[in-house]
Amino acid sequence: AWGLFAAAGFVGVALAQAGVALVLRFVPPRTLAYAAVAVLGLAFALYAGSLAKLGFVAAPAALAVVVAFALRARRKRAGFTAPGIDERLAGLLALALAAGIPVALAMRGTSQPLLGAYGALTGGAFAALVALGLAPLAAAGFLGARGSAEWFIARRYMFAKRRQTFISVITGICVAGVAAGVWLIITVLSVMNGFENVWREEIIGNRAHLTVFDGRGLPIEHYEDVIRDIRRVPDVTGASPYLDAEGMIRGPNGEIVGVRVRGIDPQRVADVSDLREDLLYGSEDALAHLAPELGADGALEPGILLGSQLAVTANVGIGDSLVVISPFGGPPTPLGPGPRLKRFRVAGIFQTSFFQYDEVFTFVDLAAARDFRKAGDVVDGIEVRTTDFYRSRRVADAIQEKLGFPYFAKDWKEFFPAFFQALKTERVMMFVLLTMIMVVAAFAIVVTLIMMIMEKSSDIAILKTMGATDATIERIFAIEGVLIGLLGTVCGVIAGIAVTTRLPWVQEQIETVTGIDVLPANIYQFGTLPWEIDPGQVAIVVAIAMVLALGATLLPSRHGAKLDPAEALRAE
Repeated sequence: AWGLFAAAGFVGVALAQAGVALVLRFVPPRTLAYAAVAVLGLAFALYAGSLAKLGFVAAPAALAVVVAFALRARRKRAGFTAPGIDERLAGLLALALAAGIPVALAMRGTSQPLLGAYGALTGGAFAALVALGLAPLAAAGFLGARGSAEWFIARRYMFAKRRQTFISVITGICVAGVAAGVWLIITVLSVMNGFENVWREEIIGNRAHLTVFDGRGLPIEHYEDVIRDIRRVPDVTGASPYLDAEGMIRGPNGEIVGVRVRGIDPQRVADVSDLREDLLYGSEDALAHLAPELGADGALEPGILLGSQLAVTANVGIGDSLVVISPFGGPPTPLGPGPRLKRFRVAGIFQTSFFQYDEVFTFVDLAAARDFRKAGDVVDGIEVRTTDFYRSRRVADAIQEKLGFPYFAKDWKEFFPAFFQALKTERVMMFVLLTMIMVVAAFAIVVTLIMMIMEKSSDIAILKTMGATDATIERIFAIEGVLIGLLGTVCGVIAGIAVTTRLPWVQEQIETVTGIDVLPANIYQFGTLPWEIDPGQVAIVVAIAMVLALGATLLPSRHGAKLDPAEALRAE
């Protein structure tokens, strides 16, 4: 899979670069700018219009119209008759965005996801073309400019000396701002990835990768044949039946706690869950002692496994007896059927990282569960473990296809969809909020370059009188801005990775200085911050930082290129 992915990526990059090179060679820059604005505007208009919300389409179009008229008013005040490229681009963008208004009206309040997918696909294809084709060419051109006059001058301007010490300080602040943004984003996202992985591992450890039900809501008969068919499906490593019942336990002192009684196969449950690893000290062999044994009163008492929190609440320990109460199926009374009582022996205690498991779940063998529920030789479902839980949905589909109607398979992601969606939403929002730090740093780069141009106006004028073109001046300050962004990004990536990998040490120092346990294990189930660095996320952060740094150079570099040498040297 990695080889195919790498080969496809290589082919994609090669094709994108070839296409971009041909476009840049045969299409004039002005036409290319118009086409890019039109494509992006139409893609957004199509996507926003498919949502059937007129405001989402009309607001950006109105803003583009306002910008176009503002540029037109500025041109009129300056006395120019022909509109500039910025005014034309703003007008074209307004027209492209306005194309989504009739689309939204035609939807009549009903969204069309397929139509929105076309718009998203168009915008994504354009972004991929820029990322895979234009960005590598730009990077190659940037590196190829080393040794040129523009590179030499930009390097000299990077850290000004003598009279421009203040500009050097501002430049350092820009570098620190970019580095801080990259550092914080990498660290925060890595910690959130660590939390998500911990919760996922705990959920998967307490639940099987997927569960097979009868789609009609009936118990499964002849379940051994079903298990045999499931085991024949590729990538299935284990299958174990279970039977659920609702009840209450009564402790020795009269404590009443609601519980879920789950009947399991002690020999096969370890193949689909981590229950054996969750057993506490003294309960290591509890699964082998779930069969009925003689109690203190000489009656047979089946074994039961309790969660640690439930055992504390009920005030029982290993070897103690307790009564499990079923609210249904008891002897008849004048008020209806009475509750049914059954005595169990605590065979062991388990502890997971989820209090809801430790407070509610109990485990008995299948025979005891059937007797408690007064059920026949049936089960409620079959838990299944696969070779890779990320592909559990594919295995679930294969099981459904093999078993046929009425069986239905549900994988672990479908048991807690809201939980994992909340984690993803929170990570995205944190990413967007922390990106604002880099946006502020980009504005600082703009201010720094403008101050640099004001200080170096005489130098720019002399360069232009010596033959330097406007493009040369633009490249000087563009290179300087990119160097600021590149230096800040490199420092931020190094700091982010270094701090993330040393989070336990950082946490220990904070706790030593403050004397506060910042991550109590009895609340969060782990004492140190989990983390996992995602190379893909790091690459996205680096790309955003460099795009912001490069974009911040556009306005100042154009301002410096338009400087009139006569006006700049008038006071010299």
